[in-house]
Amino acid sequence: MRKVFIYVFLLPLLTVFFASCQSDDIVVPLSPAELKKQTLVSVLSEHSYTPQQFVDALGAPTMTAIMEYIYPESPVLAKILEEAKLLSRLPELDKQFAQEVGVGPFGTRRWELQSYVFSYRSWTVDGREILMSGRVTFPNNKVEGIDHQVKTLSLHSHQALLGADCAPSENLMYMPLRALWDSAVIEPDYQQFGINYKKEYCGYGSPAVLARQLADCVTAALEIMRMHGVTLAPDGYTTNWGNSQGGWTTLAFAQYYETEAPDWFRNAIRLRSSFTGEGPCDIPSFLLDYACAHPELLDSEANLLVAYFYAFRRDQLGGYSAEDFVAPWLNEKKFELEDGRKVSLLQAISMGVRDYDEYFYNLTSMQDIFAPDLFNPDGSMNTNCHKYQTWTKWLRANNNFYGWNPGLPIYLAHSKDDAVVPYESVERLYNTLSGYGNNPLVHLAEVPSIVKEPINGFDPHYIIAFLIQLQMACTKEPEDMMNLYIGKN
Repeated sequence: MRKVFIYVFLLPLLTVFFASCQSDDIVVPLSPAELKKQTLVSVLSEHSYTPQQFVDALGAPTMTAIMEYIYPESPVLAKILEEAKLLSRLPELDKQFAQEVGVGPFGTRRWELQSYVFSYRSWTVDGREILMSGRVTFPNNKVEGIDHQVKTLSLHSHQALLGADCAPSENLMYMPLRALWDSAVIEPDYQQFGINYKKEYCGYGSPAVLARQLADCVTAALEIMRMHGVTLAPDGYTTNWGNSQGGWTTLAFAQYYETEAPDWFRNAIRLRSSFTGEGPCDIPSFLLDYACAHPELLDSEANLLVAYFYAFRRDQLGGYSAEDFVAPWLNEKKFELEDGRKVSLLQAISMGVRDYDEYFYNLTSMQDIFAPDLFNPDGSMNTNCHKYQTWTKWLRANNNFYGWNPGLPIYLAHSKDDAVVPYESVERLYNTLSGYGNNPLVHLAEVPSIVKEPINGFDPHYIIAFLIQLQMACTKEPEDMMNLYIGKN
């Protein structure tokens, strides 16, 4: 099994390495003039790396520990791929910077990788202006007075995090490796992580608003780049990436760029294409239909079903509170944070705290986690009750891709072995975006089977999504990801 796993994973990647609808329920308080104002507030930390130091710094303790538990070879495979990527890209970067600024004594490099963590102004799902954090990473020369132009911008919407230390501002994860393509990699923490960890609630229930948080992060990152003499080349462009839970925001950003973004923003980044893997789906159908039909997933995925409520105001939830939608025990069970604050288990889940798994073992029914009045006597969802209809309304208002006909390439990829996010829900989204295949700019590829059964209790989703993170970091263009899956070089 392990030899097959390594072969399936490494072979296509190494081949790539060495080959060349509006709604009043959505809070979008940003006018073009407001968005264009300087969003950057401060630089929180900055680091410079030699190429080898940069690759050595990638990763986070929690991610490494959990993936090692799921599949012991995972961290080793990651390092093999990172080193291969470095070796494949160094000659081109050395040549480019030698032409730009020459070399130092004995041929030493006059360039490095620079990474900046910063704070910026943006808006929460419930409409409050607050500071958020993010990271931008890019190659740059070390010669005073000589500017550098990167070839691309790489925007990344992170997956559901296994720990707070996996947030972009906390550690260099895998996507900054894309800087070796002479790219500026821009990664927001979003409202729940980074400087707002355990202060703000999960905003993934509204990809429409998170797309604006990404746009603000990009605006701030471009300002930091300018401060250090780095800009996007005149013929440069942007690629837009995400996987698992982050894939929803990736698509929402592509939609925002095409339908609402002001001209100055589009001219500044010049989006070319977007890729999402193992996650983008029709969220309302996923939460309200698929989860109801598959209670066997509740022990591992119940947190996804209840994490979104707290980010919204009462009036956005039709007058209900977050507590009104869940079973009483989620409100009654108290969870103590490190600072001594005691919050409900529902609040802790919504803040991204991960130490609650023991409470979700052996759940057998949606009635175990949602309010009793959402169900009929036979245990089925009461779709006629006002609370259910309100829930459906705000889910669809904040996750609405209907009516959008993408004008730029969208690449979706998903495995049929993923039980957490069903292939059928991604296929449904593909049909919506492509008009059942009539829009040739929208693509769907099946991720080849790597694992079919849970490993150490973890659904294949987690392993496949981890591999996709590495693949996105190591592949130049979104369309290259599709070629990898369908077996083209």
